[in-house]
Amino acid sequence: MTKEVFALLCAAFVAILAVLVVLGLRGRRRRQGDVDEPHPWTDAVPSLVVDALYVATTRAGDPYDRIFAHGLGFRGRTTLAIDADGAQLLADRRELRIPAERIRSVERATWTIDRVVEPGGIIVIRHELGADVDTYIRVIGDDAPAFEALHGLVRGTTTTSAGEGQTP
Repeated sequence: MTKEVFALLCAAFVAILAVLVVLGLRGRRRRQGDVDEPHPWTDAVPSLVVDALYVATTRAGDPYDRIFAHGLGFRGRTTLAIDADGAQLLADRRELRIPAERIRSVERATWTIDRVVEPGGIIVIRHELGADVDTYIRVIGDDAPAFEALHGLVRGTTTTSAGEGQTP
């Protein structure tokens, strides 16, 4: 086999691999079609603003099924602003508002997809975004005030202040 033939085979392999990746992402996006576009950021006056890390948004109860639709698939630094009517995240050019009436519960977790921390180190906001989803946030510093403020947004449901998340 000559160098030219080997180079062509390598190029063909890379091209086929790229096509398969694109088809996989399109399929995932299609399977996540039930996830609505997040609400936009509002000018509400927050009662608490903290720096945090946006870890992931997953399907409710399945910490391995990351939501990629609408730009929710990538981790990053965020600002978490909590006001009387909901919580807002501003993460890497992605604005996300979670209205209080859509929050089902606020819990603590130790892990989710590709992230493990000390027991209870991640705040999980279980909410409705067309489909039921879980948004994982890791507050930088003391997370007790943010957890309590988020807990106060939950209407008509109970939340837990300690836990290890769900194991599939």
